[in-house]
Amino acid sequence: YPVLSRIALDFLPIQGSSIPCERAFLDAGLTDMKRCACLLPKNFGDIQTVKGTYKKEQRHQKAELAAQRTAQKKCLMDDAAREVQKHNSE
Repeated sequence: YPVLSRIALDFLPIQGSSIPCERAFLDAGLTDMKRCACLLPKNFGDIQTVKGTYKKEQRHQKAELAAQRTAQKKCLMDDAAREVQKHNSE
């Protein structure tokens, strides 16, 4: 099967990203410690949902803050450029 082997060589070396999956298992492992072993499966799932929502909100807030800072920097740079142009035209 020469054609199939060439196709396999094209696609098999590509490593899939498992970062989100690894993160989910890491979070679950942190919740499922020996001291929390008495959690009911529903409670365990609820805790994981709350943790996931909290982390998602944290990432969203960080992104918004970064966007605000970028906008502020741009505004300051624009103001500085206007001041330089004003000074040069006088």
